[in-house]
Amino acid sequence: MSTKWLRPAFLCILVFLCLGAPPSKKFSVVHLTLSVSEDGAPVATGYEFVGGETVFVSAQVEGYTRSPADRDENRDIRLTYQVDAKDSRGNSLQEPVKGKFDSTLSTEDKDWLPKLRATVVVPPLADSGEYQVIVRVGDNLAGPGGAVAESTAKFSVKGRDVAPSDTLTIRNFRFVRGEDDQRALRVAAYRPGDAVWAKFDMTGYKMGEGNQFDIGYGLSVLRDDGTTAYQEPHAADLKEQPFYPQRYQPGVLNLNLAKDQKLGGYTIVLAVRDNIGNQSCEIRQKFSVE
Repeated sequence: MSTKWLRPAFLCILVFLCLGAPPSKKFSVVHLTLSVSEDGAPVATGYEFVGGETVFVSAQVEGYTRSPADRDENRDIRLTYQVDAKDSRGNSLQEPVKGKFDSTLSTEDKDWLPKLRATVVVPPLADSGEYQVIVRVGDNLAGPGGAVAESTAKFSVKGRDVAPSDTLTIRNFRFVRGEDDQRALRVAAYRPGDAVWAKFDMTGYKMGEGNQFDIGYGLSVLRDDGTTAYQEPHAADLKEQPFYPQRYQPGVLNLNLAKDQKLGGYTIVLAVRDNIGNQSCEIRQKFSVE
């Protein structure tokens, strides 16, 4: 038999031995996607989430470790994951979402990539800024101590403009037409029988353990001559211990004018107190009944 037909095959074997098997993929989190709906398209560049909106998170894992094959060529995987979201100051938005992939894979699953899903709710009083989602995955079969892979995705939030303060302060006081309105009236003028609505923000109060705050406000209405037309020292009390630190609180007040309300100018004296920080402040705002 001539050997010239064997030489090409022999060379192919040598090449295969030199190249070896394809390298395994690095253990990593891939295809991290943020959407406005489950398994939706990635959010567009420039998109801004708002307070109360849900961020849908999905990601896959590749390069994970499989256990040695059993008699039926099945292999186990042991993965854990955690999804956290932080604001621009490094505060977590909510408790981290945790889960695991504890599965047995057959030979048909050799190219399968586990897919994790989670939701992140933007806090209603979140500030504007660049936020981030951090996905960490642990591989418990990857030798002593296991292995960890991490990936981060950024997203933008558009919040309300409430300037910070080191001391208790009232911001953005405005008279509005109704309870659901945000735009300030150009002229705070009312008629007898009208409802007077006003909105404002309170910031600069101190927080206790676990982001607890304890604030309240009251008001007085003064006539032009300085006498008191109405008084409510405890119009509202706000005491909460939210997971996410709320650096400001919105407030609202409502006055129902009598149908025979005397015409003229009036002044609202709004007083806010911070029970944890032992501080208080007040502002005066004028309106008229015409």
